[in-house]
Amino acid sequence: MTDENDATLTSAFTRVAGAAGWKWSDDPWRSCEGWRSFVEECAEGYEMDYSEYLHDISVRDLLDLALNDEAARRADGFSEFSAAVRNTDQAFRELIGQGPVIRPDEPRWWRRSLPPLGGEEFVRDVQERLRVSLVTTA
Repeated sequence: MTDENDATLTSAFTRVAGAAGWKWSDDPWRSCEGWRSFVEECAEGYEMDYSEYLHDISVRDLLDLALNDEAARRADGFSEFSAAVRNTDQAFRELIGQGPVIRPDEPRWWRRSLPPLGGEEFVRDVQERLRVSLVTTA
């Protein structure tokens, strides 16, 4: 058995993901890339419905667990991983800063607001579910 002090970033991430019920997430870099891709998609105008948006944004919840895990924080590569997440975070903060606040008391900042624009399906679904208007990219 590996001592937690010697844990690799990947093993710490896998442990954190498994404890949180994420059965398919075993690679911190793939999850970081998923976060970056999601943010880029939102900047261009998220195309799918609100349920898919909630599913896709949940990767940031997982990244948060890893960023706050003591074993992960001690692992080699954590600084680079953390910096990559934070770079994407900055882009998303700027993006949602232009959008409507939907949950002002939400402790996870990435879930408080929506991006200001989206594809027709996303805009329509957000309007119906949340009574919030976004700009359509079409």
